[in-house]
Amino acid sequence: MSKILISGCGLSWSKQERPTWVKVLRICGVDIDDQAGPAISNQLILNNMIESVMNNDYAQAVCQLTSTMKLDVELTNDKRKEVAGQDSIRNFTYNNYWPSSGSSEHESKKLYYEYLHSPSIEESDIIYKWMLLKKLCEEKNIKLHTVLGYSISWKNKNYKVIDTDHEYCVWNDYTNGEYWKLHDHSQGEKNTVPNKHFHLHLARKFNKDFLKLDIDDKLQKFHD
Repeated sequence: MSKILISGCGLSWSKQERPTWVKVLRICGVDIDDQAGPAISNQLILNNMIESVMNNDYAQAVCQLTSTMKLDVELTNDKRKEVAGQDSIRNFTYNNYWPSSGSSEHESKKLYYEYLHSPSIEESDIIYKWMLLKKLCEEKNIKLHTVLGYSISWKNKNYKVIDTDHEYCVWNDYTNGEYWKLHDHSQGEKNTVPNKHFHLHLARKFNKDFLKLDIDDKLQKFHD
């Protein structure tokens, strides 16, 4: 059994037209259960992983955390669907959720972030959900790997229990490296997914750093 569970935001989601490092691994024949989603929050990323680990067996799991201040709205009525469709950036849905992200574009979101959002509770939620995920993986002998997709400015001192390189994040690696010059800037800030050249680099990096899969020849052929 060698299936790999992966969850994250659009940086990892393989079911999109643009290639991601997860799609690269799939093309190379890696058996992947992709529970990532476009623009989803850390809470939904972790919920997807926890539910998957509880109900399935995997050899490895990769948790790609994203930025904070994201809001996943469950589409329980037509009014919510109408609001989602009017958003100029996050006007799509995912598994009956609206991954709306933080903005003041709509009055409801503006009021939420101004009066209701609690950053400390959000951070604690991420930390404790991750701890539960780690515990479940240990019980089922699943190797858990965690990477930061975007940097998180933690205020909760317990964040260091999350077993990852807190000095590394995918987006900073991209914007500070050679692949940034090939980025598609035509959509302005709307395009927050790295180009295919970087995703191939990322697939190679993650395989070398922790996945340790015997696919180097396939990755080279993909590059060629």
